[in-house]
Amino acid sequence: MKKWYVVNTQTNQENRAEINLIRQGYQVFLPFFMKSRKHARKIDVVKRALFPGYLFVKLDTEVDSWNSINNTYGVRRLISNGHRLPSLPDQFVASLKDTNTLQDHIDPDLQLGAKVKFLSGPFTDVIGTLSQMVDKERITVLLNLLGREVKTTTSYLDVTPVT
Repeated sequence: MKKWYVVNTQTNQENRAEINLIRQGYQVFLPFFMKSRKHARKIDVVKRALFPGYLFVKLDTEVDSWNSINNTYGVRRLISNGHRLPSLPDQFVASLKDTNTLQDHIDPDLQLGAKVKFLSGPFTDVIGTLSQMVDKERITVLLNLLGREVKTTTSYLDVTPVT
């Protein structure tokens, strides 16, 4: 019976590991979210791993040869406990798959009360406080303008967390 297992990838090599494991015939799942970033005066949206350094592979340890996973480009190792591979609960990966669409995952660093900076529009480079998640795509940001607090609603792609 096939179960989901965790693969530890090399730093920033989740996509490379995913491609190479798929080429070998493995069923792979790499959950991601879309993150906006400002670079060279342009704003673009990039795909980021929801769990940096990890992805999931489905296999039957009794039938499938899984030793080749550790020798795959982009893979550091298959997470194991000695010679035993601990599997993930099926409902864990299933629930991630059900919600893993481009708009469903907001940057995990965007939490209520977090300081955010606008990347574009009339508030470019203005820092505010994230006050509400309106829906899957919109957030409310509290700004301090002209000595008073003002709420504005925008797409979560228009802001980035202040670190």
